[in-house]
Amino acid sequence: MVTYCDQPHLRKHWNRNPTCAYYIDMNNQKLQSDLITALVSRGKLYEVGGSVRDSLISSETENKDSDYLITGIPIEALMGILRRYGKVDLVGKSFGVIKFTPRGGGEVVDIAIPRTERSTGAAHRDFEVTYDHTLPVDVDLKRRDFTINAIARAIPSGEIIDPYGGQADLKNKIIRIVFPEAIIEDPLRILRGAQFAARFEFAIEPETLAAMKAGAHLIDTISPERIADEL
Repeated sequence: MVTYCDQPHLRKHWNRNPTCAYYIDMNNQKLQSDLITALVSRGKLYEVGGSVRDSLISSETENKDSDYLITGIPIEALMGILRRYGKVDLVGKSFGVIKFTPRGGGEVVDIAIPRTERSTGAAHRDFEVTYDHTLPVDVDLKRRDFTINAIARAIPSGEIIDPYGGQADLKNKIIRIVFPEAIIEDPLRILRGAQFAARFEFAIEPETLAAMKAGAHLIDTISPERIADEL
């Protein structure tokens, strides 16, 4: 398990990034500090997704679109805790995803429990999804698209969980799929990979590029709405 502060190329940020003290400034999180305390007393809480990636690229990046993962708490118990602090909307019941709005206003955030996915067909919705609060965070990260997006930050410790080499790929400016079937399972990742390469000026590593080319014919199966949302 590698922490943010173990990375020499990021040492210039040590004085500015609170994770280097293994501590997250909870005032910078989209969740109330008392809610974070309640959650970590029962389970393990992680920030996941693009906000973690972007903060590792630059400590100056504003924390946007934060997504959270909680392990160790069954979904019904999790909803009970969240209801004490705001509004709960189980919009993704089959995926174990909760939309949470803090009481008194605030940004809506996604809070999920770990899940695994198995493709059962060509369409985007052709997946067998199993969510399980007992799964460790690295199992959930394995289903994600690119290694740079398969990184989690523990809250409140700030420890970085990076089982698939995402930090190394950030350092080397590489776009790499997490698993070989990532493109076939969701061809929208072809457009996403190209968008990341252009946005961050990263190179697409050869095996990932080959998978994107091999799956290019599947782009026609993607709905216009999903393409518009991606771009």
